[in-house]
Amino acid sequence: MDEPPIERRDPYMAIGAGGERKPKSGLFTSLFFLAPLITAIVPRLSPAFLALIALTVIVAALRQGLRWRELLEPSAAFLGCFAFSIYVYVNASWAWNPSAGFAKAALLFGVILAVFATTTAIKAINDQQVRSATIAFAAGAFLGASYLALELLTDGAVMRLAMNTIPALQPDNTKHVAIVDGAVTRVSMNKLNQNVTTIMLNAWPAMLMLSAAAFRYRCGTIALFLAVSAVAIFVSEHDSSQLALLGSIVVLALAWKWHRWVVRGLAVIWCLGFALAVPVAQLAYDEGLHLQESLPNSYRARVILWGYTAQKVLEHPLLGVGVNTTRERDNAGVNDRHKAPRPEGFVMPRTTAHHSHSMFLQTWYELGAIGAVLFSIAGALVVLGTTTLPRNAQPFAAATFAAFAVIAAFAWGMWQTWWICAIALAAVYVCLAARASLPAGHSAAAKETGSQQKAPA
Repeated sequence: MDEPPIERRDPYMAIGAGGERKPKSGLFTSLFFLAPLITAIVPRLSPAFLALIALTVIVAALRQGLRWRELLEPSAAFLGCFAFSIYVYVNASWAWNPSAGFAKAALLFGVILAVFATTTAIKAINDQQVRSATIAFAAGAFLGASYLALELLTDGAVMRLAMNTIPALQPDNTKHVAIVDGAVTRVSMNKLNQNVTTIMLNAWPAMLMLSAAAFRYRCGTIALFLAVSAVAIFVSEHDSSQLALLGSIVVLALAWKWHRWVVRGLAVIWCLGFALAVPVAQLAYDEGLHLQESLPNSYRARVILWGYTAQKVLEHPLLGVGVNTTRERDNAGVNDRHKAPRPEGFVMPRTTAHHSHSMFLQTWYELGAIGAVLFSIAGALVVLGTTTLPRNAQPFAAATFAAFAVIAAFAWGMWQTWWICAIALAAVYVCLAARASLPAGHSAAAKETGSQQKAPA
């Protein structure tokens, strides 16, 4: 007698009470809980979590009927980002270090594909998976913000304890720590600026997820989350995140009533950021703001850096000097800060340093006018695309974009891997939260509608 065939279990599916197969939510719950928590503690793990989340969501969507060719919808936002990434790849050919430039171009291209494929896949996953993922993410983001607030209020007590308990964790570079007799006695709070940026990017998606959840103390929980995040951000030394929180609160409030006008305004402001970056930087330097002793030294240093970079933009205005050239030249010692001129009253030499501390200005310097135009168009299309989200999700999406734009204008180098992936994760989180705000059964209804439209007459 022939033996009955062995049934192969799908690890992503569980058997329901009535015998039907239901997607498992354990993997989603764990991953979306750990991602905001661990990246708030170690932001440099953002690339790993982006890859894990993209892989998990895409595989789950494919197992539930989504086809490969449906992953990358030819939206205006995707085409704009794709065109920008292609130019970045071409631009890398004349960078100071072409191999490093091509690596950054490949990173950008891969992240763009991952984000757009993942956000499409999110629309197809099961309601149960969405619900468990959003609750887990909000919990992880809250714990991450709480951890950071604790570290900042105690001058890095947890970090100091970890470094002193496990000496291997002590950094070789003592720029941000003080070590006495082999023990870490002080940690500079500047070391946590990446962490602060991470919780700022996670804040609005998490609050959207909480607002979409149905429980009794929802408003109080959202207020508590905002309060803890605000404490961590304002106790920190990261002024850019502080400005981002204030600015994004204003955007959120305005978008509740005038969401379409606010989104259009963000698109215009984004484009103006590129159009005005060079002349504003030059004007601030010409007006002598870097010599104003009433300003903090970090502000004065920014003016010197921006003014010098703006002058260098004019040497290669159309095509720029190449992807990641600023950092590569600095690493190679070409921008020797000890030999660079430092006039009297300057808090730093006149160099381009590691990066411009402004994504808008760095784009002009490294990618030229062509890159600035393509990047401005891509960003504008992305923010305009948020109008396709559910109505209650649009203010939170606009606030997230505003927070990113403010931080990008004043803080990190645009090619830092953790920063690119942190932005990408924020976009994925917004789309997940927007999906959670839809009525239950939306994905099933969408699939049924799609199958009916594709059925032969």
